[in-house]
Amino acid sequence: MAQVQPDQPVKDAKRVQSLVYEALERNQTLPVALTSLHIQGGKNTRSSFLRAQVDDLLSRPYTVRTLLQALDDSAKRLNSFGIFKGVAYGLDLAAPQENLLGVVALEGTLLLQEASTKRLRTGTDVGNGEVSAYASGALLNVFGGAESLTIDANIGSQRRSSYIANYSTPIKNSHLWRADISGIASSSNKEWASHEQVLRGLRAKAVGPGAFGGTQEIGYEAFWRTVTGVTAHASESVRAAAGDSFKSAVFNTWTLDRRNDPLFPTEGFSIKLKNEVAGYWPNRQGDIQFMKGEVESQVAKSFWKENVTISLTGRGGLLWSFMKDGKTNIVDRFVLGGANDVRGFYLNRMGPRDEEDSVGGEAYAAGGLSLFSRLPGVTHSSPLRLHLFANAGSLLGLNRENPRETIAKLFKQPSVAAGVGLIYKHPVARFELNFTLPIAVRASEFPRKGFQFGLGMSFL
Repeated sequence: MAQVQPDQPVKDAKRVQSLVYEALERNQTLPVALTSLHIQGGKNTRSSFLRAQVDDLLSRPYTVRTLLQALDDSAKRLNSFGIFKGVAYGLDLAAPQENLLGVVALEGTLLLQEASTKRLRTGTDVGNGEVSAYASGALLNVFGGAESLTIDANIGSQRRSSYIANYSTPIKNSHLWRADISGIASSSNKEWASHEQVLRGLRAKAVGPGAFGGTQEIGYEAFWRTVTGVTAHASESVRAAAGDSFKSAVFNTWTLDRRNDPLFPTEGFSIKLKNEVAGYWPNRQGDIQFMKGEVESQVAKSFWKENVTISLTGRGGLLWSFMKDGKTNIVDRFVLGGANDVRGFYLNRMGPRDEEDSVGGEAYAAGGLSLFSRLPGVTHSSPLRLHLFANAGSLLGLNRENPRETIAKLFKQPSVAAGVGLIYKHPVARFELNFTLPIAVRASEFPRKGFQFGLGMSFL
């Protein structure tokens, strides 16, 4: 068992790693055994948590090569918790043992340097029709087992306020699976549909590895939703949606991401599948019942030494009501359009319309083809790129008597826009300034010709 000595000073790295380490590296196939492991540092971390991460290193047969690989893997596993800013292993010769004939006995030392347990960030965001200010505070390693408590506050022009308190903890000390429990309260202005939405509720989920090397989220959420602040010029369908509803839902998200950069990929692909079922079980919890599914995929490929990159993105979704009247709630419907979505249209101004309100739909499909090129006279490492694009999308109400007809219509007559612009890749977000030209538009939609600015982490 690993011995935890959190209060002792960290040994000099030169003594811990010493010449023994160098000698071992020159004898990669030499049989060795790790007979003991001393942990120094990590005084704010539970000894039981640390032992759970490293005890499997002991009492196993190794060669020098496999031992060094195991120590490296263990260091990466400890770093993945985000509570250490320094993790290092050292090796020394141990006293010979009778049961290890022909095997070099080693003792190890794990040196830990803990990160700060408090974090605070503030800032502003501009993009996709939204100007907001945010503050985020976090307490890390709350109970000594890589738990975290995070509180986020956001105040903006569209999302008037959003407050999220989230508690996250590893499941059974695992570096692969985490459990998150969140309390959420938000109020947002849906100006495209002449009302405000207020959400209050809880969400719990487990996050871990999924099929085919992807990641999986499985969870449950319960939300009290209120459609309020209906304006004087609101349409009849928006007025009919005013009031409260309660959603009780289970959800699952599977993601496989093989892109070399999620913000601005030049190689690779990604796939995301999202499914949600609300209120449709024996006791029919909540007054909302539906099934909702979405798929999103992207592939990127570079040419001519990454001077030119082509990216193809596709998205689609379907919402099926289990209510007796077959109707869906405006809060649950899909929306489409905007600088981060189908460019060339005002924010969420595509799809079904009642008077001047875009009221969302139950089925959508969207796709985008982008070409990114290095600008003449700009270095290869510059985050600035020329952007040529064409995107198309459809958002429709669902014909429940003939769903296949609705799906066919999504692809027969999509709304289309094209344009040119500039992309700037910042370490935490992507900026786009495009000139857009709508080419094909449904009568119910609100196209936008001219300059359009987008900021975010996900674009069509």
